[in-house]
Amino acid sequence: MTKARGGVGFPVLRPAFGMILASLILASCEEQPRGQAGVVTSASASPSGTVGPRSSGVAATPAIPTACTGGSSPVPRPTMPVSPAVTASPSGALGAITGTAGWPLTGVVPQLIYAISTSGASHGAYSTEIVAGQFSYTIEGVAPGEYFVFAAVRPLVCKGQGAVVGAAHSEFGSCGGPACSHAPLPVTVKAGATTDRINPGDWYTPDNTVPAPPIPVVMSDPPLPPAGQTYASAREAAVATARAHAAATLVDTMAACPVNRACISIGAEYDGTQSAYFAGEGGSNADVLACMTYVVHDPTGWRGVRSQCPAVFPAVGKSGMVWLGGVTASCGANVRSSPGLQGKVVVCLQHHTGVSIDGGPAYAPMSSMDGIWWHLAGQGWMADDFLIFPEICGCD
Repeated sequence: MTKARGGVGFPVLRPAFGMILASLILASCEEQPRGQAGVVTSASASPSGTVGPRSSGVAATPAIPTACTGGSSPVPRPTMPVSPAVTASPSGALGAITGTAGWPLTGVVPQLIYAISTSGASHGAYSTEIVAGQFSYTIEGVAPGEYFVFAAVRPLVCKGQGAVVGAAHSEFGSCGGPACSHAPLPVTVKAGATTDRINPGDWYTPDNTVPAPPIPVVMSDPPLPPAGQTYASAREAAVATARAHAAATLVDTMAACPVNRACISIGAEYDGTQSAYFAGEGGSNADVLACMTYVVHDPTGWRGVRSQCPAVFPAVGKSGMVWLGGVTASCGANVRSSPGLQGKVVVCLQHHTGVSIDGGPAYAPMSSMDGIWWHLAGQGWMADDFLIFPEICGCD
């Protein structure tokens, strides 16, 4: 019988973000100092060198240093005139930018969405964060003006000097045809208004890069311990797992999340047999998703299995579907009389079969699966792997 326990978050250290980015990170990508705010409100001359036009068609000003200024194979570029700093406007005179973000071909990842003045970063630069699986975003507190809007993988993945793996809001992002341009489109922000349908989803440029964001709009957190670490409690394991997946600030409730920051709450704990799951939330600003985190216990301690946003299933009392990625030639996913391979097969269910969960989770280790099992109402036990709906799927 699953029991729930109230959830209170606590600070931990952030891990280096996971394997999905490993193939992208270049050894020459230098770590730069980072600011804590998501807004550039002033600028001073920078000795870090010049960054000019990129293949995306936008130039970054040398007035404010950008991330990734020490990448490999730097290309000489013309400079952009240094512009005077923007004076902060009263809050009522500020606007916002909102829209949806796409994702790189590698899958869902946390992202930084940022706007840079078309006249250069010293005229204004603003950013917000989104967690992995969050596709809508809002950048709050943007001064009136004209901007280019970009999305970049978080943590930033440097690729050449002054460039990061990312996407622009462009004509190609909406039309997708060969005649459509990859150049970023200017976005106008007006005082007291929200500029919507701004979608930085053009992940289809030849090198998948965009100009790196100014350092002051790149928020940072301390790194977490390495992946694979075990913990003394289920909640500690859940915290590390959720934050690694979302690259987000831990909060007790999303109401406590700072403006323009990505946050995650672990939520209530539901204990099973040598396993547990947590029903929390994640996102930024008003874009909040339901999130689930799953952990198991073995002789070495508690460890994370996965965290996913958005998600409400699998969980006790919830209904969903068997997920096999498509109808199979065989009978489908086995339902067993008890958790684990020792349980007798009582029935098998095909892809998209509706099911309800009335028991679990139970941990029965398996070499090829995550080892979590759920009891399907009126049927038996099914492996967790067959009940996970992918964070991205363009299939049935």
